[in-house]
Amino acid sequence: MTWREMHEVRRDILHYFEENLHEPMNVYIIPEYSKHEYWKYLTVSYEREYAETRRYCWLFERGCLALLNGLSLDILNEQLWPYSRLWDKGKGIAESCLPYLKSYQPKEPLLHEGKQMLIEAMSFISAMSADELDEDGYPKFVTTDQGGWFTKNIIGDYFRTTAQLNFG
Repeated sequence: MTWREMHEVRRDILHYFEENLHEPMNVYIIPEYSKHEYWKYLTVSYEREYAETRRYCWLFERGCLALLNGLSLDILNEQLWPYSRLWDKGKGIAESCLPYLKSYQPKEPLLHEGKQMLIEAMSFISAMSADELDEDGYPKFVTTDQGGWFTKNIIGDYFRTTAQLNFG
């Protein structure tokens, strides 16, 4: 990971956290969130240990899970029709990230639950057909627990942990 790439992903994570702190279901997703393959940053490591690297690894693992959740909710909470731009985008993201999610080993026990929710959501999106849409074009996938879980355990925990830092 290059220095620039690291800071772009960090910027995306922090922006996503700020914009979606009080919005577990109707997440705010900007087009820039589709520019990086966040699933590839779930297990970031560094050749050299600097002061910020431990915190960045913690932030990237949790933040990339949250961004992937946001991308899945962006698909699952929208009206869709087969082969539309959003349909194709969602399937592409799901198909690309599923192998990474399935092989990903969370560093914390809590994150296993988030991993499992994402595997279920992305598997649904990847295999989705017109039969999985209701009469209004919304996917028949329940996301209520998923949104709340990520807000409480990932986004909320980031702000709680940051607030406890000792600034001297």
